[in-house]
Order: sequence, then structure tokens, then C-alpha cells
Amino acid sequence: MTAPTPEQLPRLSPGAVRLSAALHARAERATVPRATVMEAFTTALPGTARGEDSRTALATLLEELSDAGTLRLPHGQRHKWDAGRPALPEQIRLPAVTPRKPPAVSTRRSYRPELDWAHTAYLTSAHHEDLALINRWFRDTSNRPEVRVPIPLRERSYEIFRDEKRLDGLLSGALFAPGRLTLEQLGTFREPPPLAYRLLGDGDTLLVAENSDTYATLRDLLTANPGRTRGVAFGSGRAFEASVETVKEIHGIQRIVYYGDLDAEGLSIPARASVTATQCGLPPVEPASALYDLLLSHASTPGQVVSAERAHTLTAWLPPRLRQRTHEVLLSGRRVAQEATNRNQLSGDATWCP
Repeated sequence: MTAPTPEQLPRLSPGAVRLSAALHARAERATVPRATVMEAFTTALPGTARGEDSRTALATLLEELSDAGTLRLPHGQRHKWDAGRPALPEQIRLPAVTPRKPPAVSTRRSYRPELDWAHTAYLTSAHHEDLALINRWFRDTSNRPEVRVPIPLRERSYEIFRDEKRLDGLLSGALFAPGRLTLEQLGTFREPPPLAYRLLGDGDTLLVAENSDTYATLRDLLTANPGRTRGVAFGSGRAFEASVETVKEIHGIQRIVYYGDLDAEGLSIPARASVTATQCGLPPVEPASALYDLLLSHASTPGQVVSAERAHTLTAWLPPRLRQRTHEVLLSGRRVAQEATNRNQLSGDATWCP
């Protein structure tokens, strides 16, 4: 099977987009050593790379890019991982990268000043085709500031490429690596999806549920006595990885607490959302520990088998007391859906309230 290029990827979290772009700009061949990965991480996300949870953040983003197909991790090859927790790979593979060759003099293009970097960057012919259209847009709008007023990403993408999704894909590739193209230059921005929520009280906590029925249960049970809970939100699965940005619009939120399924996706979502949140100046996304305690008291059901390395990355988001039990569930190819803690159980047990 042919690996997808960055331009073919599904929508990624903002942090994964930046890391992917930096990796593709630095990769000289398909196999990328650990040192280059760390350099790309530090350049793409300097604040996150300096944070106390930088290892977990990097492991989380690499797993996201692996899930999307833009890179390959050496799962199942323990000797290719370090001894840290969560473990980090000694190298990764970027299947879409081909060995670099010096460009022929005859292929040198003429670009506007905004694209001067393209003369010395290693780029493919497909990159240059995209840059030709972007170059034309820069040329045609150079004396028309009204056209460069920021508009949403897909509207600008359609204007430049006649393809509303083209910029979505290009963001995670070499053209948008640090020091190259930016959304600001193109007069555009990524609009996060809306976050559905219900305000309940005057506390400082937003409780987010992955799935709609659990959201409804938590909302109804907390309405009479919300305690610290200011609001309850419906994360809507992976949408929360981006919609977490909109929490900035909810006044008074000092804590973001998440409750989801105990499986690979259910644990990936809040970990990725936490990276996005901290980049936006929001507090990190915390696990609703008491709810996960209750969830682990339920029998597991068949799920996806997870490698030991990935299980360590997934469970790193949980508090230490929950990691081992959850790790065992994941390694055994089992899962526990959050709906196991249903309305009847939660209405008779107030210990779960955030």
C-alpha cells in the first residue's frame, strides 16, 4: 500500500501539523534519526518542547502522525525504543520522503520575496506546482490589501487553488515548516469546530465527555448541585482535539477535565487536546480520575490490541494509580466504554463529581 503524503492526511491537531511540517522539511531520507526528530519538535513547538510534559507531548504527537499514516513507528521492536516513559523511538520513517538530489540549475523558478526561501529549500516538483499558484496569489494581491484581510482557511484555499481542502493538506508538509509559509502571510486561519456545552454554575471547571449520552447524563446529574463544575461539554470524539481551542471563549474556566472511553482513541483524544490547549494558553486537559476509577470497576469488552510502547504513551495521560490497570486492558486487546458508568450508577455515587 502506498503511504499517504502529508497533503493527503486527514485533519490533524495543530501540534501534529507543525511537527509534521518540520519533520518533512528536515528529512533527507525516509529514515529519520532521533536527533532530527528532537530538533524538529523543538523548532516547531518550542514552548511545548521546554515544558515538563514534553516527552509525553512528543510521544502523543508521533502516535497521532502514525495513526494518520504520515510516519511509521517501530511498534513491536522494543530495541528501537528508549527506556523512558513513555518510550520514544530511536528513529522514525517518513514513507513519502525520497532521498534528496540537488536541483538542476535549469529548474530554478522565479518567486516573489515572500517565497525567497523556496530557492534553497529541497522541494519536489509537486511542491513547486503548489508554490506557483501561491506565488500568483501573492503577485495578484500585492497592491490589494483588502483581499488579504484574513478569511477562513478553506475559503482562502478555494481562492488560491480552486480546491477548498488543498491548504488543509499542505499545512503538515514541508511548505509550512518553520521559517517558510505561514497562515498569516496568506491572510487566513484555521477555524476550530464549535464545542457544544451547557453552563451549570459559577465554578472554575469544564467537564468534557467524549460521547453524547454520557454528556447528557453528566449534565443532568450535575444541574442541581454543580459544585466546582461551571459547565459540561460534549467533546464529540476527535473533534475535541481542535474544538478545545474554543474553551477560551468560556469565561472563568481554570480547569478542563475529560472523561472518555478506555481504549486507544479514547485516551489519544484528551492527550492531543491537552497539547493544543497549552499551546493556546489554556490549562492542560486533566483526566476525570474518579470517573475513570469507576469505569475500571466494570468488565472490559473486546477491542483493539495495542503494542506495549503505544500503551505506555496512551496511559501516560492518566494519573499513576490508573496506569497499570489501563495498560493491562490495552495490552489484552480489551476496552471499557464510558457508557458502562450509566446514569443509574452515577446518580447513586457522588464521589465522581469533579
